[in-house]
Order: sequence, then structure tokens, then C-alpha cells
Amino acid sequence: MNQIKLILLWIVIFTLLSCSAKVIPPEIVPTPEAEIVEEGNSEADARQEKYERGIAAMSVHDYSAARRIFAEFIRENPQMAGAYTNMALIHFENQAYEQALKLAERAIELNNRQSQAYNLRAQLLIINGAVLEARNDYLKAIELNPQYSNAHYNLALLYDLYLQDVKLALRHYEIYMSLIMQPDEATQNWIEHLNRTLRNG
Repeated sequence: MNQIKLILLWIVIFTLLSCSAKVIPPEIVPTPEAEIVEEGNSEADARQEKYERGIAAMSVHDYSAARRIFAEFIRENPQMAGAYTNMALIHFENQAYEQALKLAERAIELNNRQSQAYNLRAQLLIINGAVLEARNDYLKAIELNPQYSNAHYNLALLYDLYLQDVKLALRHYEIYMSLIMQPDEATQNWIEHLNRTLRNG
């Protein structure tokens, strides 16, 4: 990452902290490709078992092991998008953003209905300064899964911090709040702050 991008990233982080916002990280894709996983087939069962070992390694942040498992999985199953998204997430966690972006794009090529891949690619596009493209990816993730709370939150954050569109930010913060199971006091307080800002002109 060059110095300008690093400075911009720190500005964003400082802004997030100052407004009590948080960045919701991308999610693991739990199955390799739901429509082609076959129950009761020994080959499919072995494939699923390997995929689940990769998920387990990611869950405990053992990204070195997870990378080895998913690299082997991709060599054996090059058409399964979920593994590419998870491999992209591993690279994202290791701040290897360029490689993560390539993997996320490959996942979308293989399965253009995988909302997690669009959410992840959007976060990577923001790092590259492509804010409008990131917005489109968040919107696509929500189109594919209207109940995708994290994508609503991330889109709200984009409207809030980058595009300064308070009304659209509020809309997606509020949808996010309606979808989550656990209370989020920081976001609720920020919603109230934005509503006061709108009322006061």
C-alpha cells in the first residue's frame, strides 16, 4: 500500500472511531456451492469435509492452515465460488488486498449470486478508492439478499462517510438495526445524532 492510501485509511479509521461507527468485516462462505453439494455421495462428502476443515481453521484465525486447505480445495474444485471468496477473505485478513480483490472477482465470475463476494469486493474497492463501484457492489449484495444486515450497515457507512448522503445513510442504518438480533447502542446513538443533524438543517 502506498503512503497516500495508508494516510487515507488512517483518516477513515479515525473518522470511524470518532463517530462510534465500526467496520463490519466480510463473512466466511459456509458452503462451497449449495446447489452442487450432493448428500450421500462419497466424493461430495470428502469435498465437504475438506471445505469444513478450512472453515474451522478460519474460525480460529489459523489463516495459514486455512490458506493451505483452500488452495488445495481450489486445485481440486476450480469451479466452486465459495472457496475463492474464503481465500479472498484470508488474503483480506492478511492485508494482501490486491490478491484478495482478484479472488473475489473470480468468485463473482463463477457465481454472480453470491452476496458475500460482492460485500467483500466492495470493501476492497473502498481501500482502492473506488467508492462508487463499492456502492454498486453493496447494492448488488442487498439485491441478492435483502436481509443481509452487514451489507446494509456497510452501505450506510459508505453513504455517511464518503458520499455525505445523510438520508440514504439513515435508511440503511435503520434497516440494519431492524435486522440484527443483538442491540447495537453505538449505531442507535449515531442514528439519533444524524436525525438531529437533519432536523437542524
